Amino acid sequence: MDAYKVGQLFPLEQYCTGQEMNVAIPTDGFFHILMSLKKIARKEKKLFTTGTITASLFEQRDIPFLILDFGENFSIDISFDASKFDDETRRVWMSSEANAIAIFLVEATTGIIEGMRLIGVGFAPELRAICAKQKGQKGIEQRVLLIHSAFTTKDMVRHAIAKTVFKQHS
Repeated sequence: MDAYKVGQLFPLEQYCTGQEMNVAIPTDGFFHILMSLKKIARKEKKLFTTGTITASLFEQRDIPFLILDFGENFSIDISFDASKFDDETRRVWMSSEANAIAIFLVEATTGIIEGMRLIGVGFAPELRAICAKQKGQKGIEQRVLLIHSAFTTKDMVRHAIAKTVFKQHS
């Protein structure tokens, strides 16, 4: 089990590349999200750590996209390609009822965790159902590129099939 702590290195070294990326990292239960950004602005860090998060689920051509909107034009979208899972990972992941997502904000140049949030989405069964359709499919990465060229993040939110809002409690 990896330990995650603000101010420490993100423990999954293969994701500490120095490059900006947003990636879903599957777990036995559901997944983590790594937001690796360069030169994280004070405002972005504040929105991430204390702001409201709106999570939306968008589907296109058997590909689910999770959109996280932190407000003030600070948002990301992440696609899911469950066809890359091995059979055992797929079986465990698909049969899980977990809906918790740990989100990590990491400074890309250092690999240091700048913020963490934990959310739970009500649309986990719908996301898994979309991923189940991907078994045996090829060309998902190419479809993701086509979808990204056709839809902006705002378009995805507008056409979302599910949405959950999380407010930070002090």
